Amino acid sequence: MSNPSRRAFLVRAAVATAAATASGVPLVRPAFAQDAAVLTIACIPSDIAGSAYYAADNGFFKKSGVNASFLGIANGAAITAAVLGGSADIGYSNVLSLLLAHSRGLPITFLFPANLHAHEAPTAGLMSVSKSSPITTARDLNGKTIAVTGINNISDIAARQWIDKNGGDSKTVKSIELPLPEMKAALESGRVDGANLDTTSDPTLNKPGDTLRFIGSTFDAVSQHFAPSVWFSTNEWVAKHPAAAKAFVAGMRESAAWAMTHHRESADILSKYTHVTPAQINQVTRVTYGEHLTADLIQPNMDVAVKYGVLKAAFPISDMISSAAG
Repeated sequence: MSNPSRRAFLVRAAVATAAATASGVPLVRPAFAQDAAVLTIACIPSDIAGSAYYAADNGFFKKSGVNASFLGIANGAAITAAVLGGSADIGYSNVLSLLLAHSRGLPITFLFPANLHAHEAPTAGLMSVSKSSPITTARDLNGKTIAVTGINNISDIAARQWIDKNGGDSKTVKSIELPLPEMKAALESGRVDGANLDTTSDPTLNKPGDTLRFIGSTFDAVSQHFAPSVWFSTNEWVAKHPAAAKAFVAGMRESAAWAMTHHRESADILSKYTHVTPAQINQVTRVTYGEHLTADLIQPNMDVAVKYGVLKAAFPISDMISSAAG
């Protein structure tokens, strides 16, 4: 049973964080159709959340009965706060953070997969070193310092798993938290020995040229195919708006399928929301989007989180998958 006072405290904190984070960030509002469900969707302006933008601009949401407004927020933690606080109806966030929130009694439910990790086309969890570095293997990172996007998030835990699975000892490796835009400079200056990069955040990282070198796909150590992020809401919102939740899922499914075969067109749309040119967007390996939410896509996140003590105990993934999910 959850602790009511703790839950109330966390929700109040979420509301405050959402207000502070979202202040001054305008909603992006496509044209509305009458009698459609009006949804505020919080997401990171990036290819990882791009399928929601494509659903709006291509009319997939309108077709399914949704009018979407977008609240651009820089990270999953602030998005979770916005959804819990009620300033957004649906949000994008990483699975591990949401699993942790659920374990603390927060009423979060999954609706649809977002970006997938695909072994054939990885876009995140790419362990990198300076091109001049003598490091070539996971074992070479023993005793070294690596940069991750957050301590105990999937970037950090995947790196530990990859090191341990490939002959190294993650207990000897120091992880420090750095924003993705700062990682390249930290590697080049020698401040860190390795960094777990995400190429969707910076097109130049996909072609590191004379400065960086990739040595491994750390997400492969978690699973060769899983969903590190999802679209989610609260149990209460879905219970009050079941038709809107299902309409969101229907629009997103059509968008995910379209995006996988229309990279040039999707880059033009994404550019409007990110202010990155279509040419720059298409320099990177484009994101793979999920089309159906299953427990198998989520389970690897829980398994690795329990293994490294980030989650105290496992619980059924089905507890977090909404009846409106698809």
